[in-house]
Amino acid sequence: MKNRMVIRFVAVLATVAMMLISLFNPMIVQAANYVVVPENGVLLTGEGAEVFADADASTLISTLPVNTPVEITGRTTNDFWQVNINGATCYMSKQALSIFPNTTACKLTSFDVAGAIVVDGSNGQVLYSQDAFTTLEPASTTKIMTMLLVVEAIESGQIALDTPVVVSATAVATNPADASHLDPKFQAGEVLNVDQLMSAVMLSSDCLASNVLAELVAGSTENFVAMMNQKAAEIGCVKTNFTNPSGYPDPKMYTNAYSLYLIAANAMQHPLFNQYFGKKSAVIPPTNLYPITRNITNTDCLLDASSQYYNPYVIGGKTGTTNRAGQCLVAVANKAGKTLISVVLGARNRTLFDGSTVSMRYRETNRLIDFGFASY
Repeated sequence: MKNRMVIRFVAVLATVAMMLISLFNPMIVQAANYVVVPENGVLLTGEGAEVFADADASTLISTLPVNTPVEITGRTTNDFWQVNINGATCYMSKQALSIFPNTTACKLTSFDVAGAIVVDGSNGQVLYSQDAFTTLEPASTTKIMTMLLVVEAIESGQIALDTPVVVSATAVATNPADASHLDPKFQAGEVLNVDQLMSAVMLSSDCLASNVLAELVAGSTENFVAMMNQKAAEIGCVKTNFTNPSGYPDPKMYTNAYSLYLIAANAMQHPLFNQYFGKKSAVIPPTNLYPITRNITNTDCLLDASSQYYNPYVIGGKTGTTNRAGQCLVAVANKAGKTLISVVLGARNRTLFDGSTVSMRYRETNRLIDFGFASY
């Protein structure tokens, strides 16, 4: 611990020295689209730190290993460091270098996720794609398909929003202990209606509620899973296989960013689905087995005005998180009449250049949305 404190103290001193040098050195270098202010110091690279020939993300040269010391020779007015690498003048993002060891560099040329896509919701034009067909686990974004099938059952008259449903002992017994986030969890014999179960699925990502709805629609979760895979094939999903209605981890369950976009786009054609996709909170009133109201809120921070990740243009979304799948998110945004559908899979929490911890699921989704709107 002492050594770590000493390292940080020395690093802070180096940063202060760099600031003082810049204050007492009035020489400024003017480039085509930016100004370079001379500085001197040494910073450490974050994981994935990119090196550019100019202070422009289109001039990528290479990347450097994490914790590589880099000599700073200046800073630009467009958020780059000017650096000396093996005698050559290069440039690196200000969010790629840090006084702290073991950080993650914010990428300028790609997105820090395992798979990503953003699509024009009006015509299906792919605006950006990164490993969009890579086979990955969907986690709870699976529940979009579950909700689509439930909505179709409602539209066909098979069930209704106010249809009473008894939570079966089978659904409870087969639901893993960590697969429900309600407090308290639903109990065997508890009576709810379809609307309450749908809210639990989409807002609190409750796996038990997914299984209960699956049994209601198809008679068993096994039959429902068969319906999920049939629907996926019908709408053009590739490299996709569902094994349960909730997205609970299973190595045999997989999909990709492009197929999740197709599922979301299809679901969004149903107005009833959209009511739950963008719902921020809901109330489950007392039931036959639980006498107190349950208040639930959406797990998607992009919809939460109090969150650092809040995006006022986002109108709907579904999160998903498991250790193996990482952080996943399907989001829909609307701005000036333009609608975007974005998908990120396999994101992680990262420690950035300033020492802060950031959820890349939300940060990179917001970047994707910004990129998508800028593409029009």
